[in-house]
Amino acid sequence: MTDEPLEPGPLPAGREPMRRPSSIVISIVLLALWWAYTIVVAVALLGAVGGAGNWLALACCTAAAAAVLRGLWHGGPTAWRVVHGFAAPVAVAFLVGAGIMLLFGPRLGSLITPPVDAAFVAATAGGLLAVLALLVSGLLVRTAPARAWCGRR
Repeated sequence: MTDEPLEPGPLPAGREPMRRPSSIVISIVLLALWWAYTIVVAVALLGAVGGAGNWLALACCTAAAAAVLRGLWHGGPTAWRVVHGFAAPVAVAFLVGAGIMLLFGPRLGSLITPPVDAAFVAATAGGLLAVLALLVSGLLVRTAPARAWCGRR
């Protein structure tokens, strides 16, 4: 899985432990920021809707996100596959969807009427930044050092 031994002790002859690549560290930070934004929005929406099943689903998704982040930190190939297959494609889908809505949907002037709510502007800007963080994170795990860290060639 990784070049680091599972057990503490001397390494085999001629091998040194790999240092965690900066692309992995930055990717994890960006994924955590994206997930934090997702949690804030989900909690705000679930506060209005409620339902034990919804809160349970949010807790399960949070546990899954934590497992993926932990796996990526430790060089797990499964976590790498999850981030590789999820982050950039989902971010591109969000951006393409937003572009299509702006291009073919109602014009921005009809969607936002004065006075503009500051919470709406903050949520939209935060969402755009979160999607860009997801995109960059997905691209960073595709670099050669990140692939080597997670046992990919």
